Amino acid sequence: MCYTVKIDLTREELERRFGAKFTKPEEYKPWAKINAFALPALPVICIENPGEIKLYLWGLIPYWTKDAGKADDIRKKTFNARSESLGEKASYRHLIGKKRCLVLVNGFYEWQTLEKAKIPFYIGLKNESAFALAGLYDQWVDPSTGEILNTFTIITTRANPMLEIIHNLKKRMPVILSEEDQEKWLDVRTDPVSSGLFEPFPENRMFSEQLE
Repeated sequence: MCYTVKIDLTREELERRFGAKFTKPEEYKPWAKINAFALPALPVICIENPGEIKLYLWGLIPYWTKDAGKADDIRKKTFNARSESLGEKASYRHLIGKKRCLVLVNGFYEWQTLEKAKIPFYIGLKNESAFALAGLYDQWVDPSTGEILNTFTIITTRANPMLEIIHNLKKRMPVILSEEDQEKWLDVRTDPVSSGLFEPFPENRMFSEQLE
């Protein structure tokens, strides 16, 4: 699973790294550590405007959700989407072919469980100040107020050997996209399974740091 991330680069650093511009730069807030349950707005690059960085809310609300009560409930169950079952889930199957996004982060946090202890780890990529996670997004309109919410989910896959040891109960990790694979993910003609985009990211290109 992936519920806690770091994204604390400046706007200018993110724009240079991803070759895109913030549409609302004044609303961007860096986070050294932010949890999905805080329902934060994080920077994403969407398939229809790859030259723009937008701020979308973590926790996907499908467009067909009937009311605010159901929206609040469902988004807390959609922080992550399993790559293996995207086509089976009503929340995601209408998105995989048209609403893909890059979720921009520095790294993410996972906890190793040893008996009763939970040991935190920070995970990032070697020689990369920031990178992209594969995501899906949707837009929901509150029928009672007309408010528009743009939301996203992070896709997960099975853990690589390093994450198997760290995330030792669930043995999952986010789908990390190399720089060369970002464009492929944003092209709906690319089948993510046959192209290998959902394969675990190579552990030799990653690092982990045990925290206090």
